[in-house]
Amino acid sequence: MAAREFDLTAGSLRFHLQIWGDQARPPLLLLHGLASTSHMFDLIAPVLAEHFYVLAVDQRGHGLSDKPDDGYDFETIATDIDHVVNALQLHAGAISLVGHSWGAYTALYYAATRPHNLAKVGLIDGGIRPLRDVYPTWAEAEIGMAPPPYVNMTTDVIRHLIREQWLGAAYRPELEPLALSVFDLSDEHAVCPHLRRENHMEIARQIWAFNPVDFYDRVQCPVLIVNAIPSGETPDPTIAHYTHEAERHSREVEVIWMGDTIHDIPWHRPTELSLALQTFLLAK
Repeated sequence: MAAREFDLTAGSLRFHLQIWGDQARPPLLLLHGLASTSHMFDLIAPVLAEHFYVLAVDQRGHGLSDKPDDGYDFETIATDIDHVVNALQLHAGAISLVGHSWGAYTALYYAATRPHNLAKVGLIDGGIRPLRDVYPTWAEAEIGMAPPPYVNMTTDVIRHLIREQWLGAAYRPELEPLALSVFDLSDEHAVCPHLRRENHMEIARQIWAFNPVDFYDRVQCPVLIVNAIPSGETPDPTIAHYTHEAERHSREVEVIWMGDTIHDIPWHRPTELSLALQTFLLAK
């Protein structure tokens, strides 16, 4: 099933969206991660569309959406979601929200601050661990969370980086165009990310300052947590600890540890992830 792509003015910004499925079905909104795009969900959305009206949006600063200089805090991003939902005339309370990576942190924030707007929320390899546990100071995070410089990069070099460094053993040819959607390819000799570096770092700072445990007990709807386990490894004890904290503080939570996968689970394990999401979202 091919996506329908279009631009939508919501609030003061223009957002690029992909939509799959019948509008009469329950709405499912998908949020990508930092420096990604709605194409993160291209492999799972058609399957989910068998039961849901699936929408994926390029968030502000990303992909083909508008790129304002500010507004990269969680509350403004959540307000963007409100504007998109209102512009599409989706019924509040019937919406399920699933986020990957930074999108998972955003989904948790949204579910906690708008507790009556969602039916269910899913956190895919994100939204669990406070990054201050990794980087105790912003000075350290500013180095560790910074994107590559991407200076004087050609399309061929970017393709090589995608194959060898980004995806590695998870690489499949069909993933390459999805990964390339992160970049502005208008000049094949000066390829750069759609997300500006300064905006990337502002989002990174917001994630670093975010403490998930402050939000769990405010979430009213069921929560699904999907944690990645890299090939040949066992569950990370630190992630297990923070997952337990999420279980302890949440009203209703389900946890899935997905083995033999990279962080980008929607690309590496789309069949398993689609099944997990369907089972959770369709459960009464």
